[in-house]
Amino acid sequence: MNKCIIFTNGLTIIPYNDMAGFVNQYLYNERPGEWNLFNSIEKENLSKRIIGAIKNHILQNGLMPGDRLATEREMAEAFGVSRASVREAVKILEAIGVLEARPKHGISVKEFDPQALFKYLSFVPSINKKTIIEMYELRRAVDIGIVEMVIERVTEDQLEVMGQHLEAMREALERPVEFYTHDWAFHFATYEATGNQATQALGRVLSEFFVTAHREWWDWESIDLEHFQNHERIFLALKARDPNGMRQAVWDHFDTGMRQWVKRTQ
Repeated sequence: MNKCIIFTNGLTIIPYNDMAGFVNQYLYNERPGEWNLFNSIEKENLSKRIIGAIKNHILQNGLMPGDRLATEREMAEAFGVSRASVREAVKILEAIGVLEARPKHGISVKEFDPQALFKYLSFVPSINKKTIIEMYELRRAVDIGIVEMVIERVTEDQLEVMGQHLEAMREALERPVEFYTHDWAFHFATYEATGNQATQALGRVLSEFFVTAHREWWDWESIDLEHFQNHERIFLALKARDPNGMRQAVWDHFDTGMRQWVKRTQ
């Protein structure tokens, strides 16, 4: 007889002896309400398979933050794997912000954290020109895409902060490190102005990526005046609540930036 266990929300887990049985029942829903798993998972990609099964369970059953899953022992029995394998999969899901495991509380679905969604994006072990250009294209798309949100939601206090960073950039045209510090702060202030946590999290990791890229590739000896002027155009369009003008200024800023990357890293 196949072993089965009950999840804390009353969901039955039925281990399956073969992948075909799992696919037939899981994908085609021959037994609605049941989460069916194969009894023996191959060692290859073991963690990936367990992770996929747990994520599918969460999605298919509409589990919400705080809802508990089975224990490591129960899942190990259901999957036909060791507790160590389940523990490894759970730790990976903890690291990416899907699950939370606490002593005496068990394993539960974690509240969505936008920062966890993007936190690995900024870590690129080897940054090359192709990667930089692609990230520039991504950042340009993001910055143009948030223009409406920024214009609608920016506060006077936030405008004042952005203006202060812009003025500091003007005064630091001969001091590249100081200039770029305020440059990045200026851009992050625009992400903050959206009031959108996912946008803020993405903006943070994009900024971290470009800080790293600047250290490795950028010429710290000089600053192109056009670079500052583009920031000024972005700010003035924002103050005027001019979405078309701001989008064009953002486009020009990143277009100039990409051309400078190519020129200075040849």
